[in-house]
Amino acid sequence: MGELGKLLDRNEIADLLARLGRWLDGLGGDPAEIYDRDVVVRSPRGEFRGLARVVEFVRGSDQGDRFQHFHSDVLIEVDGDRGVVHANQVVHFYLQGAAPHRTSGLRVTYTVARRPGGWRLVSSEIRLEWIIGELPLSA
Repeated sequence: MGELGKLLDRNEIADLLARLGRWLDGLGGDPAEIYDRDVVVRSPRGEFRGLARVVEFVRGSDQGDRFQHFHSDVLIEVDGDRGVVHANQVVHFYLQGAAPHRTSGLRVTYTVARRPGGWRLVSSEIRLEWIIGELPLSA
């Protein structure tokens, strides 16, 4: 694959992260166009296997909170049909119209793979670095 192909792949993976953030924030999108059906997510709140379980966990996390996810320092490494993404993530938890009552700083590593419908997240490693506010209950 030439340099142009690598740039196109990196752009598609960056879009995948943007779609992930929008979906996690409740702004729409189809999780099946973000996650592989056999995805594995490891986070401070537990390990979740399979698309249905990840969707269940994310939707069950909403207890009136709204979310705003920010990815930064995104490093995308592509090797053929697979890739790894390293990033920092800040997540604000808030109620509509109010200042955040919790903010967390995370380091994330996503493994991605090219599928017939485009790039998908096949695994997520989410590590809590710091938190302001109360730590949420485990899932």
